[in-house]
Amino acid sequence: MQNDFTTTTDVFTVSGTELDVCRDIASRQQMGIRKYGMTVATNPAHLLEWLQHAYEESLDKAIYLKRAIAELDSANAEEMRAETNEL
Repeated sequence: MQNDFTTTTDVFTVSGTELDVCRDIASRQQMGIRKYGMTVATNPAHLLEWLQHAYEESLDKAIYLKRAIAELDSANAEEMRAETNEL
């Protein structure tokens, strides 16, 4: 399968966290090409479909964030109880 994208590495240098994000994006693009046979740029979906998909992904993100916050809140509460018991 031929890729319909190009890369340029001599324009800028990426390192650290930014490089990790760039690698994640490239990996997601390859997964999308394997799964759907096209890139986002060549996908013929209408704008409303893209917005609906982004909205649904945002809802999922909110759920993941709330779950993580609850876990940290619980861990902090446990830590505070342990500190109180030490007094």
